[in-house]
This record gives sequence, structure tokens and C-alpha cells, in this order.
Amino acid sequence: MTAPTPADTVIGALLDSAARTPDRSAFHVIERSEEEHALSYADVCRLVGRTVAGLDAHGIGEGERVLVVLPTSRDFLAVYLGCLYAGVVPVIAAEPVGDNPRHTAGLRGLAEQARVSAVITAPEAADSLASLLPAPVATPDALRGAPRTLDAPRATPSSLAHLQATSGSTGAPKLAMVRHGNITANVRAIAEAIRARPTDSLVSWLPLFHDMGLIGISYALHAQIPMVLSDPVNFLRNPLSWLRWISRHRGTLSPAPSSAFHICARVAKRRTPADLDLSSWRVALCGAEPVHETTLREFQSAFAPYGLSETTLRPVYGLAEATLAATIPDVGRPYAVDRVDAEAVAAKGHAEPRPDGDLRSLGMMCVGPAIPGHRLRVVDEDGTPLPDRAIGEIEVAGPSVIDGYLPERDATDSGAGEQDATGAAVDERIKRPDGHLRTGDLGYLLDGELYVTGRRKEIVIISGRNYIPDQIERFVEAVAQSPRTPAVVALGVPDPMLLTEQLHLLLDERIGEGRDRRAITDQVRDALTEAFGISGVTFHWIRRAQLPRTTSGKIQRHLCREIIEQRPPFRRTDEPTRVTSGGAPDAG
Repeated sequence: MTAPTPADTVIGALLDSAARTPDRSAFHVIERSEEEHALSYADVCRLVGRTVAGLDAHGIGEGERVLVVLPTSRDFLAVYLGCLYAGVVPVIAAEPVGDNPRHTAGLRGLAEQARVSAVITAPEAADSLASLLPAPVATPDALRGAPRTLDAPRATPSSLAHLQATSGSTGAPKLAMVRHGNITANVRAIAEAIRARPTDSLVSWLPLFHDMGLIGISYALHAQIPMVLSDPVNFLRNPLSWLRWISRHRGTLSPAPSSAFHICARVAKRRTPADLDLSSWRVALCGAEPVHETTLREFQSAFAPYGLSETTLRPVYGLAEATLAATIPDVGRPYAVDRVDAEAVAAKGHAEPRPDGDLRSLGMMCVGPAIPGHRLRVVDEDGTPLPDRAIGEIEVAGPSVIDGYLPERDATDSGAGEQDATGAAVDERIKRPDGHLRTGDLGYLLDGELYVTGRRKEIVIISGRNYIPDQIERFVEAVAQSPRTPAVVALGVPDPMLLTEQLHLLLDERIGEGRDRRAITDQVRDALTEAFGISGVTFHWIRRAQLPRTTSGKIQRHLCREIIEQRPPFRRTDEPTRVTSGGAPDAG
């Protein structure tokens, strides 16, 4: 096989592959109908060429923005890659689910925020969205123009590639301005970090409105390796289908969030898989949400008999503002866990070592060093780098890091900076003068490798001590022997009587199935007092479906806090409470 040619953009890599190996496999698409379609590089270029002609015919030109609301499909590849070729800037959004007014409002807000020229969606959704969104609605069929040959792409490395909505877990989503050069830098760094091989193949069912799914397409095209691309609905129908695709197609790379590994381990306990061979699976990047040690341990235990290597599972750290990946651990060793003192983390902001098995011991996952060509540091509130094991804000820098967020239409004094000819706006609110991105995430370094502890905005402050919600949540799940994760949400709510925050725990009702809820909360209360010195806890039993989540499944803590604060009047209690179907808690 001829060695790949370096390309400045992903589209450049696609055109190079089509010129040199037109008949080689590019994508194997498994659509929602479960129909499977093999696409060569030449096939992909034909799809892209027709979309580019359709964009031209509809007057959608370079620099304009379009909202793409499509399932994972050949149509998605045609539209997304067609936009990248033409210099049109796509904003990928999740499809509407039923008549959910919150989701519809979110789509409208996204379209208005991005100031899109058009909305591209599936035929079955076109009529309903046309009456709700502030831009003309078109279908992929309407965008299929006469076949045309692709020449040099209009976009350059400095051009905007797409606008990526941030998760919105701590507030309203922002639109990260991701450039073609950012994408190329990130996928090159990922390839180096995972020791990419020309024989690799990528398997993904991840939602394409999430950066972990979308950048996978760019990785495969730039690395010039085949990709199995499935609609997420297929995973939801049968989680083990993910592992069967890896087995059948001999996949070597396949990333997923922590929850997916947890689901598959649970399913495997109930139903023993048959005819599964995971020996080809080389790298499983695990990110997008907090990674739990128990999840990886259970997954490794469940699937080691099917050839899963102990070095395959890789906890990682990334964010939309860094295009995707920021850190990746060494792929040649098993994942690492640091045992730290929970009390020292809260009282001192320091990750002091603690023996395994101690009640106050917390396991922190190592997510590795900065990806090649990038920098990483942990700093205090003044931006001064901290020593090893001191907890502070994580900052990253390098060519994958974006300039900033899409400015508001009329923002002049927001600190976002002046736009240049390419639409760049170096955002001084998120970047320091030396180029380091202020992530808002907390963590610590140890021998050059990062351990993430939580989000600055989510910190619970009780009597002057800082508690990290994720640590409390994992601790409570362990004490309550929860069969599921995530099953606990920890929030700090101001108490006007005590002039400090009080800890509120939202507990998934399924934790208490067939058990005495009061006994569970008593056990949790005692353990929190002993391990963290926390008292005065308020419990809320809540159905999982009532927890507000982002489109990528992250808990929206600011909305959880609103649910709690709606209780009139606010009162402090150690009695367990539950949230009724109307969303307001009552005595349990």
C-alpha cells in the first residue's frame, strides 16, 4: 500500500485517497434501518460532488452557516463533507425526539445563535421543523445537484470547519469555532499518541453532533483508514452490537463514553455473548464524561475471555475547545489509578496518597500527558503553575486549541476581541495571553500526567471546604452498592440560615429497588460524615427520566439545582425526600 500523503485539511486527505486508491474502502455505514452500505473513496467523492453542486444551486456560499439535523447515514456524510469542501460552516445538532418542547427550543436557539442560512434535515422532519426554525429547511435530496468533479477545496487550514456546541452541562451551550487547521492538528496528534498503524480500522456508533463522534470521521479520512460508522440507535437497541461490529470487521480503534462500557458490562452479565472476538481491538479511548474505575474493571473482566487486551482501555481527557483530545495515556500499558485522601482533597486541595481499601481513599483515573505538540499545566486562581498533586484549574495550549466561541451578533465590549478576515475572534475570556486555554476543569499533575477531579463551576463549598461532586457521587454509589452508574447527582445549594451551602443528593430510584430507602440514606449519611465530615444532607429520590441532561447525556447540574430550589419554602432536613412526577420534592 502506498504511504499516505500529509494533507493540510481533511478534505485534502479525502481527495488524495480518491486519486491514489479510488476503490479502497472508506466507510461501511450501518444506517438506522440496519441497512449496510459500503463506500469507497470514489463513492464518497461522488456524494460530496453532488452536495457541493446543490449548495451552489441553493445559493449557500462560502462562509455561510447551515444547521444539520440528520441521522448517521450516507446523507450525513454527503452533507457534512460537502460543506467542508465548499467552505460552508455546518453546525451539527441532535434530531428532535418526539414533541419535546425543550429540544425544539434548543434547536431554534442554536439556529438563531449561529445565524444559519439554512437547515438541512431528513424528509420526515422537514415539515415540522420548517414552521419552528428561523431559516429555510431543505432535505439532502433537494441538495443533490448534477454530478461534478471535485478540484481544489475552497476551504483552507485557517477557514472555519464547523461550529461545535459545547455540552451545556453547567449552562447554556456555546459555539466553539473549530478550524480546518485545528482538526488536522488534533487528528495528527491523536495518531501519534496511539501509535497509529496503516492497518488500523475505526468502529464508531457515537452521535455525530458530539465532537467525539464527528472528529472520528476526520480521523479516519486523514489517517486514510476504513471506518465502520453506525447510527447510535443501533447501539441503544442492542449495546453488544457495538462489540460485534468490532469482532466482525476486525476493528482496532473504537472510542466511547464511560457509560457505554458500563452498559455493555451489565448486559454481558445477564446474557453471555457468543462468537465474539475482541483480540483485534487495540485502542478504546474512554472519555466525554467522568471515567469510573469500577466501570473499566467490570468491562475488562467481562470481555477479557473474548480476547480484550489489558492495555486496550484508555481513559482520556478532551473538550470541544481543544477540538477533541487534550490528553491520551501510553497505549502500551494498562490504565493507572491514583489512590488519594478524600479529606485532604476537600480540606487542602491536595491529592495526598492513601492506601487502597481505606474508607477515605478515592481512586483517581490517570488520563495521560498532553497529546504530542501540545502543552498542559495546572494553575492556581492567579494563573501560577502548581506543583504535583496540588489541585487547580487545567489549562491546555497548542494548535488544536480554538481561538474562541462564536461572538454574539452585537457583542462589542464582551472581551471577545476583534474578528479577522477569516472570522477569527481570539477570546480573552477563555485564553490567557500566552495562549493557554482556561478549561474550567480541575485536576492535578503527577509526573507529567493528568488526573481530572471535576468542574470549577460545580464545586460544593460547605463551611469553607471545597468538595468535588464527582468524587462524592462515586463514593455514594459505592456505599449504596448501586447496580448502575451514574446514579447519583451531588449539588450544593445555599442555605440562607447557615450562610453556607448544604449538600443535596439526587438518587436514582432504581438504587432502592427491593430495598429499604431509609436504611440506604442512613448508611450514606453515616459514611459521608466519617469520610468527608459532611452532615445535614438532604436526599431526593428521583426517576432517571426526570434528570435534565444534555443531548450527549451529561447531567445539567444548573437545571437540577433549579428543581431543588423550587421547593417552597427552602428547608434543611436529614429526612429522605423524593421528587414527584411534577418535579417538586415531597417528604419520602
